[in-house]
Amino acid sequence: MPRATVVKLRGPTRSQIDQAIARSPLARMPVPAREALVTSARVVHLRSREYFIRHGAPARIGLVVTGFARSFGSTSDGRELTFAWGHPGAILGLGLLVVPLDTLSWQAVNDVALLELQADAVRRLGRDDAGVAWAMAEHLGSWLRKALSDLLLYAYGDLRARVATRLLELACNSPADGPLIASVTQQDLAQAVGASRPSVARVLKELRDQGAVRPLSRGILVERADVLAAALDQPPALSPRLQPSPE
Repeated sequence: MPRATVVKLRGPTRSQIDQAIARSPLARMPVPAREALVTSARVVHLRSREYFIRHGAPARIGLVVTGFARSFGSTSDGRELTFAWGHPGAILGLGLLVVPLDTLSWQAVNDVALLELQADAVRRLGRDDAGVAWAMAEHLGSWLRKALSDLLLYAYGDLRARVATRLLELACNSPADGPLIASVTQQDLAQAVGASRPSVARVLKELRDQGAVRPLSRGILVERADVLAAALDQPPALSPRLQPSPE
């Protein structure tokens, strides 16, 4: 697997970096700690489907500035499940400093520019600075909240979001030097998301009309990953009785 490319002479703009920081857990850290981490960071560019964190590899922490990535786990027989999508402002790998998971990876979906923070510095500040530790605790709490929301999504959620999730998961397994292609038939996709084939066909038609996907003889071409990603940000419309408890 190719290594991430470190870019020193070009990269995201200062404005893009500042906006990503403002959306991230870094914004809730004490200013001296945040400045120390950002000053020592480096810009890294990942090509589509390139890994930032591979399961079992040493800890790395990155702030997504442009593009988006996915976090997923895999089983011994190669099956995968996506846990989270990292948009600008997302911190990749921060929770793994506290709770290491050998089966979790972070992978670029489209081309990604991120700011890689020094993992040892984050770990040291987390132990010594209460403000940094609390920001990290809030970050882990957001993962717990998302896990509860995802349980509701899989049980009661919007079919469009389930289809988009599965298409992106499959497309991320296509060769890195080619287009994003989900090698799946409509019937297999319907079975994977627990819906009828006509229902999935209607969702695919909507996505095709929006220019997000195009059917091919060998699968489904993802032409606009950002449109699929937008579908993942829509929470399911549920009765208040089905919403997770704030406790």
